[in-house]
Amino acid sequence: MTALFQKIMVIFSLIALVLISGCATTEPVDPVDPDNVFLEVSPVVIKEFHEQDISLTVSNNDTQAIDSVQVWGFTPFSVTGTDSLNIAGKVNKAESSIINAKVKAPAFETDVNDSAVTISYLSGIDEQGQQIKRMKSAPVNVTILPDVKLQFLGFVQDMASLRTPAADSWELKAGENATVTFSVKNHGQSTVPADLLTVVADVDNKLIAEQASTNISQSMARSGTSYTKGLMIPVKEDAPNGETDVYVRLMYGDHIIDEQMIVLKVRL
Repeated sequence: MTALFQKIMVIFSLIALVLISGCATTEPVDPVDPDNVFLEVSPVVIKEFHEQDISLTVSNNDTQAIDSVQVWGFTPFSVTGTDSLNIAGKVNKAESSIINAKVKAPAFETDVNDSAVTISYLSGIDEQGQQIKRMKSAPVNVTILPDVKLQFLGFVQDMASLRTPAADSWELKAGENATVTFSVKNHGQSTVPADLLTVVADVDNKLIAEQASTNISQSMARSGTSYTKGLMIPVKEDAPNGETDVYVRLMYGDHIIDEQMIVLKVRL
C-alpha cells in the first residue's frame, strides 16, 4: 500500500511540474528598433500598369538578428511578390542584404510625391515566446511613365511627303535635308496631355548632322494617336562620306519612353 501511495505521489508531482512549466512566462526581449534598420533603394521608373522587379539594400545596425525581412508595401505601387530573408546582427559593422520584389504601377496621373517603400521584419520575443513584428519605411524617387510608342517611323522625301511610305535608311548628299516622319500611339489607359512628350532625332556622328526635336502638341486618350509629324535634319555642307545611325527617341522629360534607330547615308 505504501509503494502504491508513493507511485501516486510521483505521478501527481510529475503532473504538477508539467502544469507549472506550461504556465511559466517567457522573459521578453525587446525587438530591433527601426532606427537601427536602414534602407537603400534606387529611383524607380516604370510605365503605367506595368510590372517591374526592384531591389533594395537592408542594413541591420543592431547586434540582434532580424528575421523574415520582406517588402510589406511600396506606395503608390502594388507589391505582387517579395523575397523573405534573415539578416544577422552586426559584429564589427552593420550586416546588409539585398531583397528583391516585384511591383505593379498605377495609372500615369497618380500622385507620386509621397512614394515610400516599407519592409517588415521579426525580432525580439514577447511574453508568449513569439517574435515581434516591426516596420521600417524610406522615401523613394518614383516616376510613372505614360505607355506610348513611336509608330510609322522612317525617312521620306520631304515635309510634304510625311504620309508616304517611310524607309529605315536614306541616302543623300552633303548640304541636303533629311526628313523623318512618325506618329505616336497611346497604348496605355490614361490620357496623355498635349505638349508633354518630345521626339528627338539624335544623329550619332555629329560631323554629319546635329540633333533635331519637336513636341507632340496633341493630347491622346486611350488608344489615341498623334498627328503624323516630321523632323528635318540638315546635313552639314562638309559632312564626310559614309553613314551614321540616327536614334529617334520619344521622351518624357529626361526619360526615354521609346527608341528606334534608322540609318542616314551621305554620298559625294
